[in-house]
This record gives sequence, structure tokens and C-alpha cells, in this order.
Amino acid sequence: MAENLDESTSLGPVYAARLAEDLKRNAEEQERLDSEVAALQEKLATLRHDQALLVNMQQALGHAEQADESAAVGSDKTASVPRQATPATQAGKVRTSRAKKSTADTKTAPAARSTQPAKQGKDQGPTLRDLVVTHLSDEGDPRSALDVADALSKAYPERGIKITVVRSTLEALVAKGNVRRSKRGKSVFYTAGAARSTSTSQPVTA
Repeated sequence: MAENLDESTSLGPVYAARLAEDLKRNAEEQERLDSEVAALQEKLATLRHDQALLVNMQQALGHAEQADESAAVGSDKTASVPRQATPATQAGKVRTSRAKKSTADTKTAPAARSTQPAKQGKDQGPTLRDLVVTHLSDEGDPRSALDVADALSKAYPERGIKITVVRSTLEALVAKGNVRRSKRGKSVFYTAGAARSTSTSQPVTA
């Protein structure tokens, strides 16, 4: 019985030392993990802040491109469609024609309107659609929107041609069948449509 008491009393300090060492390791491990968690939380907060900035920049860039494309489509529509007289102007012309009952005014008014678009076309030169189709027809091989924009910018630097306007013009020509669109991987290429090539190859008959 005395031997068991001596053995237990001799092992007590050993166990106490081991327990103290284990507690110390546990505390050090907790401290290390706390520092890593704090660093990860700080990094996560930075990434979330950067994500919000990138999303705002992407939205702003998307709105700018949409505005450029809508402006390009609007300019193409106004260039291709002749201006029509307002309802007030048409009503005034009808009143004057009924009052005078003269055919001379009705003949000269359409003639004046018909000559006005022709003068505007000569001053402005070829439209962007004509330049795009002519460039694709001359090249023959498929060209991307960036290639077409660079070529036309070098050939006509005074027109300030933008790639967004060229891309919207190409898509409009694809919708009308004047240009064909093909895809290679993630890149989109355009070629002149078959309708234009056949029309230019046929001889003109009297």
C-alpha cells in the first residue's frame, strides 16, 4: 500500500508538467488560428470591395457602349431615310393647293424635295454601310469588326470611325443579308454577302 502511494506521488508532477505543456500548445495554436482568420477576413473584405468597384466600372462601360451603338443606329437611319414633312407643313401645303387650285405648285414641290437628298448625298460622300460593304468585297477573306474599323479609320481618318459603330453597322447588314457572319471559336468574322457579289458580276444589259 505504501509503494502505491509513493508511485502515485512520484508520477503526479510528471502528469502536471505534460498537462501544462499541452495547455500551452493549445493556447499557441488558438492564437495562430485567430491571426490567420483575421488575415483572411481582411483579405475577403478587400476582395469584396474590389468586386464592387469592378461591377460599377463594367456597368458604366456597358451603358457607354449601348449609347454609342444607339447613336450609330440612329445616324444610319436618318442618313438612309429621307426627311418627311411634318403634319403641320403638309396641312399648310394642302390648304394652299386647295385655295389656288393650281397644278404648278404640286409639281414643283416634289421636284424640290427630290433634288434635296441628292445634294446632301454628294456633300456627305458614301455612307458607312457602303464603305463597309465595299471593303469586305475588296478583301474577300473574312474580316473581324476590329479589322474593318482599323482599315476604314486609316482610309478615312477625318470621319472618326469607331469600332462600336462599325460593329452595329455590320450586324445591321447581316440582318439585311448584305453581309455574312461566321464564328471561329470566340471570334466573329464578316464577309460580303452573295447577293452583292452576284449583282456586280452580271453584265449590264440595255
